[in-house]
Amino acid sequence: MAAHLDHGLRPGSGADADFCRALCARLDVPLSAGVADVRGRAARERGGLEQAARRERYAFLRRVAAAEQAGVIAVAHTRDDQAETLLLRLRRGAGSTGLGGMRARRGRLLRPLLGVSREAVLAHLRERSLDWLEDPTNADLAHRRNRVRHELLPYLESRFNPRVREALARAAALLADEAAHLRADAEALLLRIGRRQDDGFVLRRAGLVQAPAALARAAIREALRRAGGLSRVGAVHVERVRQLARRPAAGERRLPLPGRREAVLTREDVRLGPRGTSAAKAVSCRGAK
Repeated sequence: MAAHLDHGLRPGSGADADFCRALCARLDVPLSAGVADVRGRAARERGGLEQAARRERYAFLRRVAAAEQAGVIAVAHTRDDQAETLLLRLRRGAGSTGLGGMRARRGRLLRPLLGVSREAVLAHLRERSLDWLEDPTNADLAHRRNRVRHELLPYLESRFNPRVREALARAAALLADEAAHLRADAEALLLRIGRRQDDGFVLRRAGLVQAPAALARAAIREALRRAGGLSRVGAVHVERVRQLARRPAAGERRLPLPGRREAVLTREDVRLGPRGTSAAKAVSCRGAK
């Protein structure tokens, strides 16, 4: 089963679905096609078009997989996409979790071409006289990823390392392994110093302060994920929560966070949850298992 989603972001995008239908008919592969209102979602969520498009795309793929009772969802990210992702996240100051980039497998999601270069994929198609489509927006330098693809990476290849894409993808794989190990330690720490409470998550301050900085950041990141998700949460927000926990508790302190959330500091705890939470709810986690 193949799936194609028309994001509706450029004139003529419907022709891509026609191309997919013809290709799937020739290969005798069933196709599920859909259309998304990406601009509408971006407006509702007050986010960027790229983020809205990604959410619509994966939501569509999950719906198709559920309808077809598919065991996995395979997408076509390549090694070049991984290198671009690492550079984009490095620009934001991401930690090892972000710099680990995309995973070859994450749950039901597979990326079987993540170790293959984009040029190798195109060479495979040329050798077999197979047609493909190029999204014209991929050449638009108004998009940051396209500037990385068409300007930064060629510059790095010509001036520093002709195999820089491979090197960056290798670095991402190493960082992903290290981030996975740290995440496991962070989850163990949360079992000792944290607990869910209503629609938030509470952390015992002493446990955060005593933990090594890298481990404390990983635990805060995981706690934020459990208390509303990680949309628009960056390393700077995680570090602000860590620094908040280290401040002397002189009454209640509040730190705004993305997603209309906040960190509420009390004498013994840091509560992560929706803004406006009563201080009385930020109760101690002492004795939490």
